[in-house]
This record gives sequence, structure tokens and C-alpha cells, in this order.
Amino acid sequence: MQSRVFRRAGTCVLISAVAGSILLGAPPAAQAVKDPVRAAEAIGRYDTQQLTWKPCLDKAELPGLPAVYYRLECATMLAPRDWNVPQAGADLRIKVSRLKSVKAKNPAMLFTNPGGPGAEGAEFPFLLVSANRKKLLSTQDVYGMDVRGTGGSSNLTCGGVSDLTVDPRVRTEANIGLMLDAAELTAKACEVAGGDLRKYVTTAQTVQDVDLLRRLAGQEKVNWLGFSSGTWLGAHYATAFPQRAGRMVFDSNVEFTSTWQEAFNRQPLGFQRRFESDFATWMAKYHSVYGLGTTKKAVLASYEKLRSQMTPDAPVEDAATLDDIVASTLYAKVMFPDAAAVLMDLKNYVRAQSSGKFRTADKLAYKVRQRVTAIRRTGMRRTFSGDAASTTFLAVTCQDTAWTSGRDALVTASAEAGAKNPLIGWSTISQPCAFWKRPEEAKLPVPNGKDLPPVLMVQSEHDPATPIEGAQAAAAGFAGARLLTVKGEGDHGIYAGGNACVDKKVEKFLTTGKLPAAGATCKGTAAPKPGYGLSQASVLTGRTTNPLLAWRRIRELLSS
Repeated sequence: MQSRVFRRAGTCVLISAVAGSILLGAPPAAQAVKDPVRAAEAIGRYDTQQLTWKPCLDKAELPGLPAVYYRLECATMLAPRDWNVPQAGADLRIKVSRLKSVKAKNPAMLFTNPGGPGAEGAEFPFLLVSANRKKLLSTQDVYGMDVRGTGGSSNLTCGGVSDLTVDPRVRTEANIGLMLDAAELTAKACEVAGGDLRKYVTTAQTVQDVDLLRRLAGQEKVNWLGFSSGTWLGAHYATAFPQRAGRMVFDSNVEFTSTWQEAFNRQPLGFQRRFESDFATWMAKYHSVYGLGTTKKAVLASYEKLRSQMTPDAPVEDAATLDDIVASTLYAKVMFPDAAAVLMDLKNYVRAQSSGKFRTADKLAYKVRQRVTAIRRTGMRRTFSGDAASTTFLAVTCQDTAWTSGRDALVTASAEAGAKNPLIGWSTISQPCAFWKRPEEAKLPVPNGKDLPPVLMVQSEHDPATPIEGAQAAAAGFAGARLLTVKGEGDHGIYAGGNACVDKKVEKFLTTGKLPAAGATCKGTAAPKPGYGLSQASVLTGRTTNPLLAWRRIRELLSS
């Protein structure tokens, strides 16, 4: 799912309230009249627009990059605010990109999406460049998009929020009330600040934007490469436009045949499994380096002790923040050394403080803060904030499908999740979607794959954010789905991340249409050794072990 697919273990409290009336560029949907003739005329206007393509990167501002980076072109596409009533309201601006093939005479169209929902995707084609996917780039024109609500497209906002982090494991009446109040206030803030636009930032509207891009590109069909919630978007695009669906690859799959609530309900299990079976086991293997225990059980016990020792004066100020930092590193095993180093230095910091070695403690605190900053800057589990990406994430996940509402239901469900899977299970109490006023027009058909071409689904066994159980359920409920399981792997995002077996099978399907055999598997790549981490992963030259992490590092480097 998004850069951070699950909200932070804490609460979000509105600090910039939006009061009074909001000036909108469009009348409310209730005032719009559905007129088929006018609607057809309006859509015709969008279909005849001419996109002005220009290089996305300015060579004068960003010199020295490989030449292919300057070939990515960007444009602004106009789309209706509401595709159901396209003649009503102000247009939305949608940032799109393309990387044209330099070899193919009649290249296919490959639409890419990094997930989120709400992650900015216009620069996502850079991933295929950095990973040196020459075969794919020679046969396809690769497209990206900042979906409506985020990035360089018309933005959505919740009006400004800030984190007030509390430990979700503390189940006092006051703490529970604070977390529930914060979630409800966030939903209300989004309703007010988002105004009329909020109702139209949904998957149903976004798939229409994608098909508009297809028409403007002059293509009959769309090939698809979607990661995380890009699998949800792809399944719904194919369902809405079955005649336009080409060869579709879904990597790290949301349970797109169900609801967002069900997909998120699977996450506590996924994160706990990855934390215990992969990360803690890896740390135990390198006890001589990190010193937190020689067995998985010992490492987990050390973590719980360390968690209880976090105070406002420590470099990690509280237990909930430590949970979030660790969860951020579970998406990509290349980050295991970074997380392990944080835990090691925190343990030594506590020891130095307790023994009066304050100069040593200060040095360790500085190291921890530097490492945590790098993890948060690059990691895929971002803190909820009032920015457009996080707001789009909420709008899509809260509005696409119905949520069970009610405070008692949240308290009960989060307690059950926390008891079984404590790393993030308790934090599921902080759920604005339970208080969200869902528009009546926000309805989605359930994808079933009928009358669609085959879909290739790529899934690792221990994916924390989109657990394999959801992928298996989606594959079973989607006709023609072919699941490629990556054994002994837990990364979220696999293709173009250094797994030669996966890369070969995905590209064979995208370029020839030939699927792997039923039940096909690939072996996961090895976990890094201590010392390797974010600082050693060079993304512009193709050296990386996780595609979604690579993409975030590319964006970081290009914006620095």
C-alpha cells in the first residue's frame, strides 16, 4: 500500500482547524444534473485535448545524470472533477509522464503505479531505468501519473494535522478516549478541509483518469505494472474497462477482491510475522555484532525491555515511536542493518545513561537520531500528516468500500489484534475511516476477473504490508489470476529489485504474454550482512534490493 501502508502507532490531532465556509470551484454534486448529451459533449472535450510534453528534469538544474533520465517527459492532463457529471465543476489537473521506447516501432503502453494509494507516481518510470530493465524499456512506452489528490495533480488536504504520539498498548479510559477522539477529529477535519473535491478522490474516479490517458496516448490497450495498492487500482481498472486491459502484473497484492478494511485487518499478522520470523531471527544470527540475543525469543525479549525504557529524554522518545521505526524497516530487508544498529545503540545508550557515562550516551544518542532520520526519510511507513499524499490515502481507503463504524468496535478489534500481534496491532484503534462520512456515489463493483485476460500476481511469503493470505484470497476470487510465489522472501515489492527469477518471468509475460506455469515459485534473495544498509544502496546505478525503496531514494536524490 502507500509509502506507509498503515497509520503510525499513535494518534493524530488537528492543530490547524478549518473553520467557516470553503470557497469551491464547483457546485456540490447534489446540485449537478446528469444529462447524457451534455456529458458526452464534455467528455469529448477532454478526449481532444493536446498534451504538451516536456522533459521532467532540467539538465541545467540536475546535471550529471545518466542520459536516459532526461528522456522522461511530463505533461498536465485535464480531467473532470466528477466523471459521472463531467460537465459540472472545475477541471482537475493531473500530472502524467511517459518514457518512450527508442527501439519499438509500435510500442505497447505500460502504465505504472507505485501504490499508496496516493503515492506520487509520475516519476515512477525512473525505477525501470535505475534497475536497468532494458528489455522492457525497448518494447513499451512507460507511463506514470500523480493520481488525483496528490503530487503535481490537483491536491487534496485535511487542513493540517500533527502527531500526538501515545502508546496504543495503554488501555486506560483516558488514553482510549484520546485515540478515538483524534481519529474522529481527523475524519471531520478532512471532511471540512477537503470540501467538494474529497468526494471525488476515489478509485472509481481515478480509473477513469487512467483510461483518459490511454485514449490521449492513442493506445487500444493498457499493460499494467502495479505495486501494493497499485494492484487494487489495476484490478478495478480492468473491471471498469475489460476491453482495454492488456497484460497486467500485480506485485505485492492488496486483497483487491474484498474491502480496504479487510486488507488492513491482515496487516498486524503480516508485520508481526516479518518482525519475528525474519528480522528477529536475522538479529539473533548476528548476536556477536548486535548483542540482543542468540535466539529469536531472546531478541524479542530484549526488544520489549528496550521498548519499556524509552522516555522523552531518550533519542527515541517513546515506545510507540520505536514500534513505528522498526515497522518502517520491515518492508525491505536491506534496512535490517539500520534497524538493528538503532536497537544496539539504544541498548548501549540506556546502559551508558544508567552508569553515568553521559558523554558516551550523548554520542550514541546522536548516532541513533541520524539513523532514525534516514529511516524516516526513505522508509515506506510514513507518519500521517496533512499533506496531499496522506490525505489522498485516507480519501481512497475510507471511501472506496464501507467500514464498520463505532468506537466499541474499534476498541474490541484493536485489542484482539494487539494481543496476537502487538507490534502494530494495538495501533489499529486509530482509524479515521470508522468515522468518515462516505459519499453515496462512492460505489465500486467487486473485481472477479471474468471475461478478462490473465493477470500475473507476484507475492512474497512474508510481506508485512500486504500479507500473502490476502493475495491468495484475491487470486482465488479473480478468474485467470496466476500467482507467482516468492519463497523465503518477505520484501514488499519484488520485481525490478534484483531477483533474476522474478524479473525474467514478469518481463516474459509483459513482452510475450506467456505466463509462468501454475504453481510457479521463485526463491527469495539473501538478507544483507551487518554493515550494509541505506547508505550503501546505490539506486541510480541499479544496485538495490527493493524496488519501492529504490524509487523513494531516487526521488530523494532528485529533489536534493
